[in-house]
Amino acid sequence: MDTLNIGGNEGDRFYRYKMPKLISKIEGKGNGIKTVVPNMTDIARSLSRPPTYPTKFFGCELGAQVNCDEKKDRYIVNGAHEAARLQELLDIIIGKNANTQKVIRDCKACGRRTEVDMRHKLVTYILKHPPSTPKGKDGKKDRKNKKNEKNGNESPTSPTRDSAESDDEITKRIVAEAAELPIADKNAKDDDWAVDTSPEAVAKRIKDLERDVRTSLIVDDDDSEGEQEPHESFDEWLEDNNDARNNDVYKKIKELGISKDTDIVLKHLVLHLFPENFQKNDNIEKQIQKRAKLFKKFVLNPDDQLALLGATEKLLNEHKGLMESKTVCKILMGYYQSDLVEEEVIQAWIEGSNSSKYKRLFKRNASVTYADEAINQDIRNKAKPFSNSIVSIE
Repeated sequence: MDTLNIGGNEGDRFYRYKMPKLISKIEGKGNGIKTVVPNMTDIARSLSRPPTYPTKFFGCELGAQVNCDEKKDRYIVNGAHEAARLQELLDIIIGKNANTQKVIRDCKACGRRTEVDMRHKLVTYILKHPPSTPKGKDGKKDRKNKKNEKNGNESPTSPTRDSAESDDEITKRIVAEAAELPIADKNAKDDDWAVDTSPEAVAKRIKDLERDVRTSLIVDDDDSEGEQEPHESFDEWLEDNNDARNNDVYKKIKELGISKDTDIVLKHLVLHLFPENFQKNDNIEKQIQKRAKLFKKFVLNPDDQLALLGATEKLLNEHKGLMESKTVCKILMGYYQSDLVEEEVIQAWIEGSNSSKYKRLFKRNASVTYADEAINQDIRNKAKPFSNSIVSIE
């Protein structure tokens, strides 16, 4: 397996600290495409960190959901990502190098220990998921870890490791000589990289930590790895951008990957794009015609037409001011004139699922009913004048 110098120090070919080169494997297609890192465990072992930390960092930086299955040794980042891009992000996390228990970063080459950026979402994740005792390849605790735990000693991953652990002779001699040096005076001035332990600095760090934890409890859900559902994101975006152009709305739908969820997309579009204009009860047909091109992207067959009418039932149910026969007929006329709904589908909707002629159509679209049946029947009764007017015209 190819190896790299940890931290991107490629100028020193004899650098002691190395790691495996990151490998990425893209699986799936369409909305289900994902990137698997097969050697994440080996990479994390060389960094002395749990493999979930770098994986979570990838998700935070790329704005993607991640899935960590430690039992199956599978670490996944949603979306298609090249190995070179993930390697760049890995170099960033090596720079941060967060020690999970003390929230510091420590360099194994020079021993420098400094605080990490407490504002990053990865720090919140680390505080909630402290590392477990390192395990061997067979999934059991290493024999050395068991012995240390039994004797009450520190884990081999502790910063105060045994100086005799896999060091060369020169390093052993340096460590032995360092152990004989006198302990520094407590009143001596700290080095530039030392942690400030004054009461003011400690109080400030605690305050910052509490703020980050409160923020994470609001916006970071562990079950969803801190990511919001696409439909919820679209609903919030429409609420803030109900005057957006048709092209911008359609681009947002494609960006979130929900274009195939016709029923839900139509519901969001109807509930957010029409209420304010419909409440004015003027130029309803004009407002529908303005959005007709956008709706035609999703209304492609009778099933979709019935879904549009189901979303309209939800709109009328939430805005009682629209529950007038005249307004209901205006909305249907707008759909009809914009070629969004055909006559026979409107007839099927008004007659309801009891109509033997359209019973099959309703059976396929049972999920598009959003309001109480009694309310739906009231809406359909108010729509009958429109149905009669179409029949009379023909």
